Amino acid sequence: MGKILKIYTVGDKKEEKFLREISKDLSLEEIKSDRFQTFFDDLLFTAKNVTTQEGYIAAGLAAVQVGKHYNVFCILEEDSRDFFLMINARIEILNTLQSIEKEGCLSIPGVEEPVRRFKKIRATYLDREGKKNRKIFTEYEAREIQHEYDHTQGILFTDRI
Repeated sequence: MGKILKIYTVGDKKEEKFLREISKDLSLEEIKSDRFQTFFDDLLFTAKNVTTQEGYIAAGLAAVQVGKHYNVFCILEEDSRDFFLMINARIEILNTLQSIEKEGCLSIPGVEEPVRRFKKIRATYLDREGKKNRKIFTEYEAREIQHEYDHTQGILFTDRI
């Protein structure tokens, strides 16, 4: 069982500055530590139990959004409707096809705007056991990953409008 973590928002200038900083990769030792396993539980618990001002459930959540500069985020898997972690993620664009869809963000309450994202990507990442994964994502999940990956790079979705 995890606990709800505080979501940083652009409404607070110090928090916005924090959100715009690049996150650091984690070592295998850090990933496997009790401290980080507890943090992963809390991040997932927060993602599952928080809703936007508009009443939407979260589609993803990055560590930086809860005050930690770790290259860690979770996304909602479309098929299982459960969240999974991506640690030290890297993404590769697989083709130039893009789509424009509305996005929102827990860190930018009350704002939804259309954003152009690539439709097909390959992500390389570690899971919470430190195992390397490499997988192709399309459409909705590709969009989620790009949004959350941007958080690890200090980029907010409103920067992409």
